Amino acid sequence: MKKTTKILILATLFNLCFCSITSAQERREVITGKDTAISTPFFTASAGWTFPFGEMGNRYNSFININTNLGWKSETNWIYYCEFGFQFGSDNVKIKNDILSEMLTNTSDPYVIGMDGTNAGVVAYNRNLSLSVFGGKVIPLWFSNPNSGLMLTLGAGFLQHQIIYQPTLTEAPQIEGDYALGYDRQMRGVMVSGFLGYIHMSKKNFANFYVGLQVDNAWTKMTRKYQFDLRGGDNKLYYDGMFTLKIGWMFPFYGRDADKIYY
Repeated sequence: MKKTTKILILATLFNLCFCSITSAQERREVITGKDTAISTPFFTASAGWTFPFGEMGNRYNSFININTNLGWKSETNWIYYCEFGFQFGSDNVKIKNDILSEMLTNTSDPYVIGMDGTNAGVVAYNRNLSLSVFGGKVIPLWFSNPNSGLMLTLGAGFLQHQIIYQPTLTEAPQIEGDYALGYDRQMRGVMVSGFLGYIHMSKKNFANFYVGLQVDNAWTKMTRKYQFDLRGGDNKLYYDGMFTLKIGWMFPFYGRDADKIYY
C-alpha cells in the first residue's frame, strides 16, 4: 500500500512538471505583432570574381576575391563592418615576360634556366591583401521583411598587391626567395570602396546572404627600393581599380526568431 501511494505521488509530480514546462513553452512561442527590424552583430564570408582596371588592369587579368568581415546592423538598418580581403589569380600576370625578359631563354614559350641547367617554366600570379572599414544603409523594398533590401555601403582602408613567381619542372633560384623580391612589384596604398547590392536576412538563423557589385579605388606606390629589371626603384603614385561581383553568406548572432517576443 505504501509502495502504491509513493508511485501515485511521483506520477502526480511528474504530470505537474510536464504541464508546467509545456505551458511555459507555449507562452514563450507566442508571436506578437508584425516582423520588425532588428539589431544584431554578424559575421560573413564571401567570394567573388574581380576585374582590375587602371594600373592594376595593365598588370593582371581577372582573379578570385575572398573576404571575411565582422560587423553590426542596427534597428534603424544602418550597417557597419570591418572587411579583410585576400585576392589571387592563376598565371594571370600580363607583364611577366617584360619583367623577366633578360633571363628568358625565349619569349614565344618562356623558360628560365633551372638549377640543374634545364629549362624551368614560370607561373606568375597576383596576391592582394586588403583591410577596410565600411558603413552604410539597408533600404527595405516592398517585401514583408524589413531587414532585407538594397544594401549601400562606403568604405576606406588600404590595399597591397604584388607578383608571386612559381617555377615549374625544376627549381629556379633566381626567381625564388629573396631574389623574387627584386621582381615582385609590391605596391601599397590607401583605398576607398563602394558596394551596391541586395541583402536578405531570414527570420531564422539561416539563409542570410548578400550579393552585389563592389568597386575599389586605390592609390599605391612601390614598396621595394630596387627592382632588377628597372635598375632602381619607382616612386610614382599609381591608380589601381577593381570591379568585383560578390556573393556572401551571413551569420547573424541574434539567436532567436526575429518576429517573436519571449515573455
